[in-house]
Amino acid sequence: MKKNFSLAALAAAVMMSCGSTKSVGDATALNGEWNIMEVNGSKVDKADVEETPFLGFDAKDNNVYGCTGCNRLTGTLKVKGNGGIDFGQMGCTRMLCANMEVERQVLDALGKTAKYSLDGTGKLTLTDKSGKTVILLEKRK
Repeated sequence: MKKNFSLAALAAAVMMSCGSTKSVGDATALNGEWNIMEVNGSKVDKADVEETPFLGFDAKDNNVYGCTGCNRLTGTLKVKGNGGIDFGQMGCTRMLCANMEVERQVLDALGKTAKYSLDGTGKLTLTDKSGKTVILLEKRK
């Protein structure tokens, strides 16, 4: 009986560790920098921005940083189970650029983001609560 309990406890521990590793693995797959390709279904036109808009993720330290096309941003990141993601406290520099529309769209979309998904080909999709894509990103090379 004692041997069966030990085996059951060991099996449970292994299953729990596998589950948590997968969750950590999913979050670490976000790590690195991602170019913002589309916002709310519209492609980002390089002529409309001062710099290439991107997001950078550090899931281990729960940080997000990047560029909106004009200003730099930084903030906190919380990756939840089942692909949930939450951007917490966000800060942004306050430079004025010739065209602020892409920045406005990026910041608005980040505020609506509820989930993320990776497609395995270097694409990251951020969606709102209803599942609508708000930002499409591509891994920087």
